[in-house]
Amino acid sequence: MPKLFYPDFFNDVFGPVMQPGSSGSFAGTSRVARAASHSITSGLKRAKIRFNPNDRKNFRKLGNMMEDRGYLGGLQDFATDDERLFRAHELAREKGVSYEFGILDEENGYPDSVQFDLEGRSGERGNFIGASIGGGMITSYEINGFPVRWQADTHALLLRGPERYAAQLEQFLAAHAGSLVEKKEYAGKKNEKALFIEFSAPLSGDELGALFSPDDYRVFPALLPVVSFSGRKEQLFTTVDAWIAYAEQEGISFADAAVRYEQNFSLWSEKEIWDYFEYIRGILDYQIHALEILGYDKVPDTPLLPVYGRLWNTYKKEGKVLQDPLASRIMDYAFSVNAKIPGVKIVPGPMGTGGGYLFSALEAVREARGFSREKQLEGLAVAAGLGAIAFTHARASGVSGCVGESGVCCAMASGAVVWMAGGTGAQVQNAASMALQANIGIPCDPMPGGLEFPCLTRTVRAALTAPLYADMALSGIDSLISYHEMLHAIEQNRRQYPQAVCGALCGVNCTPTADRCQKFLSDDIMGGKIRYEAV
Repeated sequence: MPKLFYPDFFNDVFGPVMQPGSSGSFAGTSRVARAASHSITSGLKRAKIRFNPNDRKNFRKLGNMMEDRGYLGGLQDFATDDERLFRAHELAREKGVSYEFGILDEENGYPDSVQFDLEGRSGERGNFIGASIGGGMITSYEINGFPVRWQADTHALLLRGPERYAAQLEQFLAAHAGSLVEKKEYAGKKNEKALFIEFSAPLSGDELGALFSPDDYRVFPALLPVVSFSGRKEQLFTTVDAWIAYAEQEGISFADAAVRYEQNFSLWSEKEIWDYFEYIRGILDYQIHALEILGYDKVPDTPLLPVYGRLWNTYKKEGKVLQDPLASRIMDYAFSVNAKIPGVKIVPGPMGTGGGYLFSALEAVREARGFSREKQLEGLAVAAGLGAIAFTHARASGVSGCVGESGVCCAMASGAVVWMAGGTGAQVQNAASMALQANIGIPCDPMPGGLEFPCLTRTVRAALTAPLYADMALSGIDSLISYHEMLHAIEQNRRQYPQAVCGALCGVNCTPTADRCQKFLSDDIMGGKIRYEAV
């Protein structure tokens, strides 16, 4: 039975738990590099990290969202929540690792991919072509010369020359039949054969070493929190209408129906799912209070990110704030999220800091209106359901424009606030759809070296306007366009106008200021970091 894989709450929507940064550009890059690190078995000696000539933009923006540190940290086997990612350059050099970022001589056939050519301490060579595909998710295209597609959702074995190990393979597969997920045969460029076998449980190196030659196999661990398994149930719903219908049919709440969706994917118990939501809430709660807890004057600026919350806090203390107390409190929290303090873990939703911006609205509303913590937790489950539907119908990432990131974040937050306030599933849909309608068409145009602009203006707005769309829906206003239709429109725009919705030349990137920021990034930030040769 083929592996069943669809958008999940904790793999795609609220994931991965990570150090602060972009889920695609920091967590995703570290994950794809971490997967690549397993293409060799000895310690890393040398790494070439290269991009296609047609993807030169990915090379030019290196460092803007810490992509360089993500790649180097992943190659050192740092997980997405490992604070050592911020010191990836220094730690690689301390270990005597030589590395080089660059451009391939010719296209490798996989647009927007990154190619790792690795050399181990023992002289072995490894090759891995893959990509960060948004939201911290990754895919492989080639592993050591074989066209393997894998999303790091299973524990996998790559075995070269399986015909030489017929008896050993039969023995091994029989012993692990209960955890076998999928098995595929691939042919390499020299017509060499390999098996890529995926399992739902970790593999023992001792067992594999006793069966196969070390030169012929590589083990790749699962990197996602919810691992794929054989027999996964079908996706419970793909639209809010179907979600509402299921809840009514089963006689359960809209939020409980969301939990059933996750049960179909993960087979976790209700308690395990609610406990994980509690875990996520704990991370988000600390993130939005981090500046207050650590001290506005004690969190340092960085070359690429001033602590804007410090300016906001000073302004607020002067009694000059024009907005109402709820909006002001949301901004307190949103600026703490924006500070991206190393060591303060975050949860995307869907972009890296999206969970924090979303929770800024949920917590401020809860405080202002006296809603219960239990209802807030249900709001997170509702937000997760909206996120999963977004990932089902569109690319919930910057390739769809800013609507794929801060727009979906705003839609999730708006729907969650509706649920917290006692609204219905239909009102959740209306709020989420209105949030997308307000955001569609805005490009994803972060300026390399641009000190978080223009992203800051849109992410803070996503948090601020969530109660607005919730109020509109709760007042009885119908959005006219369903949530999934809006997602289809977003996907249609992405396909028709890819360069207009995302890219190095769209939006504000056509300004002279953007050119100056790019020069600052290339010269001041990345100078001396593109290549290092160990002595």
